[in-house]
Amino acid sequence: MLEPLRTSLLLGSLVAWQLACGEAPPPTPKSPAADSEATLQRASQAHTELPAQLAAAPHDLVVHCQTTAGDCLISVAERREALVGKHYLSACREPDAEKQSPCIARELEKRGLRAELASFYETENWCTSELLKCISAYQNSAERMALRQRAEDRRAQVEAAPESTLAQLTPEFAKEKLAFVRSILPPNGQTACAPVAPEDCEKKLVAPNAAFAAELEKAPAAYDTQRALSLYATVQSSAADCSAPELDCLQGQLQQYGASPETDKLLKQNLALIAQQQKLRTSAAPEAAEQCLSAGVAQHGERIVSAYQAYAATPVTYGLLRLQKAFIAMHQAQLWCLIPKAKSGKR
Repeated sequence: MLEPLRTSLLLGSLVAWQLACGEAPPPTPKSPAADSEATLQRASQAHTELPAQLAAAPHDLVVHCQTTAGDCLISVAERREALVGKHYLSACREPDAEKQSPCIARELEKRGLRAELASFYETENWCTSELLKCISAYQNSAERMALRQRAEDRRAQVEAAPESTLAQLTPEFAKEKLAFVRSILPPNGQTACAPVAPEDCEKKLVAPNAAFAAELEKAPAAYDTQRALSLYATVQSSAADCSAPELDCLQGQLQQYGASPETDKLLKQNLALIAQQQKLRTSAAPEAAEQCLSAGVAQHGERIVSAYQAYAATPVTYGLLRLQKAFIAMHQAQLWCLIPKAKSGKR
């Protein structure tokens, strides 16, 4: 009899207490500990200062240390991927580290994961510090700096060589051809092809740049000037190739706007004339070359504009033929003007 009574009294007391006080309040959110906030602040400040120091370092030494002492970059990449997976940061699935890291930081901050953010910053800070240590050790080594100076002197000699003049302009000339093909397309066709991302182009240049740098760093007995010139030309050619996908895409667009075997033949003729002009411009005085190009535009510009307007309004084969022929007339006039300038001019 006493046990049920005691239980009843206890239950009654509990009910009365709940009625008087209401439900137990939820736990008060704890604010971040002062030391945690201080850690984040320190890590954040270092995350701003260290990359600035790295950016100020000689580029060739940064690349060297990323290659020889950059194992930490793998750890940082793995940490980024782990955070993306753990917190479902789908918006941050980005192969470019320079874009992915800020995205991760923003998402962690937005979700209040400040301890995770501090830890992430510390991981990146550690790797940047390792690279800076490598650069400092290199700069403090007289022997290494002498080798670097020798490589830089050789690079300057290669770039100044007459054989390198055309190679240096190859990427820019590729962009000119790209601009021409884009200019003959109707507006919708011009915007249909996206340019290659800069980071994708940089990846394509890693191997040829490494081969060129390796040749420049060789001992005097092993260094081959002709090979260095050839490798430099390969670097520039690879940079020019970065625009090839967009060029192919634009040429493919022409198939939707009246292209035919005959217009394709005229396009190749235009591109060949442009290539001949570009080669002559490397030996002509820049001012004289510019005058030739401007004179051609002044002479044939109205005809080209008229042909383009008609073609853009009704993109059919006849209109494209007329436009291509108008450009051929201009390119030939520019070429004839450039020939004597190239023979007598000096850059």
